[in-house]
Amino acid sequence: MNLRFRVWHFPEKKMYFAGYQKLLAVVLCKDDCGTNQGRGLPVKDASYDDCDLMQATGIVDKSGREIFEGDVIRIFTPQGIFEGEVETVPDMYKSRGLHPLQELLDRLGLKNENPLEFEILGNRYEMEK
Repeated sequence: MNLRFRVWHFPEKKMYFAGYQKLLAVVLCKDDCGTNQGRGLPVKDASYDDCDLMQATGIVDKSGREIFEGDVIRIFTPQGIFEGEVETVPDMYKSRGLHPLQELLDRLGLKNENPLEFEILGNRYEMEK
């Protein structure tokens, strides 16, 4: 999996489809609807201080939407239904044999057991509105 990021831009209070780190700025991109191989279309550069870059987990919810850091999700397990915010994706989770949502699973006291089903409820910024 390639590292992918979406970006919350604080001055605009807006989520951008993708963001790329440059030396002195973040390139903010809108959805390219598949025309640029899903990488997004550059819109503008922004200061790092004005952005929150949120890493993709590579996991999709039951509606097919990809889960990112900052998403508030509902987790359906055989033991019940749980909710929480995805705070971080573990570094090198694949090589370490970790689930991309391991931090949240640990915080909620859940094991990485199949079947786990997820539903995105929103993200930390858009739910504040």
